[in-house]
Amino acid sequence: MDGAPLSDMWVDLPRLNSQSSERTGYGTQKPEKLLDRVIGASCPENGIVADFFGGSGTTAAVAEKLGRRWITSDLGKPACMVMRKRLIDQNANPFLYQAIGDYQVEAAKASLGRGFRVGDLSQIVLSLYGALPLPAEENPLRNLGYLPASQGAPSPQPAPGGRGSRTLVLADSPNKLTGAATLKRAIAQRDSLMGGWDKVVVLGWNFAPSIGQDIAALNDSRLEVLVIPPDLLDRLKKKGGLEKLKGSVRFSSLQYLTIKPVRRKSPHNPPLPKGGGVAGGFAGSEETLVVELDNYVLLSPDAINLDDANREKLQKIAAAEPLALIEYWAVDPDYDGQVFRSVWQDYRGNTENDGDPLRVVTQAQFSVPAKEGARRVCVRAVDVFGFEAEAVAAV
Repeated sequence: MDGAPLSDMWVDLPRLNSQSSERTGYGTQKPEKLLDRVIGASCPENGIVADFFGGSGTTAAVAEKLGRRWITSDLGKPACMVMRKRLIDQNANPFLYQAIGDYQVEAAKASLGRGFRVGDLSQIVLSLYGALPLPAEENPLRNLGYLPASQGAPSPQPAPGGRGSRTLVLADSPNKLTGAATLKRAIAQRDSLMGGWDKVVVLGWNFAPSIGQDIAALNDSRLEVLVIPPDLLDRLKKKGGLEKLKGSVRFSSLQYLTIKPVRRKSPHNPPLPKGGGVAGGFAGSEETLVVELDNYVLLSPDAINLDDANREKLQKIAAAEPLALIEYWAVDPDYDGQVFRSVWQDYRGNTENDGDPLRVVTQAQFSVPAKEGARRVCVRAVDVFGFEAEAVAAV
């Protein structure tokens, strides 16, 4: 081998400076040249690289560029979002992205101690939203609060329980997905608890894939659903206390995606006779799927952390061209309800599917191995703010 062998002290690798095009803004990011050397020296071509403290995703990004397969993970949801965007931006091959842990619970244990209870976390969330807790006898799970009179919906009548507010607030648990059952329970509590309330706000950590359709089906103007910031506990730990964080936390808009009816074009090859020996009934044939985005809705755009001028611009775009808010979307033609396996994707800046670097295409047409019976097509999208949405259709 040409050149001098490496010593165990590497001093020839430059630091990642603030102007580097690699920089993602993640605090512990390593330079790609470092991982290029490590992976090149230790993993053969087409080998597998694993990094279970993924951080900014440098290991996966470099492994992808070097033609290695990779597995990466991180306890922090913000890190996972940074990694995913980084890989999308470098036009990585389709990859699986799956939430398999309980980030908020583990982060709460790190911030609040191993003896914390979910009710403790709910109380923190309610406080940061500006809600005061309901009396203990009405609030055994410690997840309900109300907005003080200055924040609640104005009303000429005294509030339920005489507390000067007409807005009930429910902080859902991080241990489960917020879905239709939670929303129905919140509505029932709004209508009956302490004499009834004008409105209920549901604050959620993680949401069922069908949450958009669930909200649309309920069609309740007195229900609002907001997203608890995924980095809230990280920020709480860095700030050193609840009081220092008050007033700086924004609870984001929930969003949902709709798609037009998926078109499925039959394969050219006829099905095999019984006993032909090919699973699915077709001999090496393919069929074409046409998937088209229909609409993208931000349910509470006022909750997004923007100044007035940019919020006005956002509202105009959302009204005139809502799909322009999509940063990335992908399709799994046979979604099993658990693991999303993308076979097609497009993202802002990609010009392979069209000539427009500022927008994603709104229609995907691609071929997949033919199969008998229905397909369960899943579309996942990420908007310019990093929010996720999903739509599923049987065809």
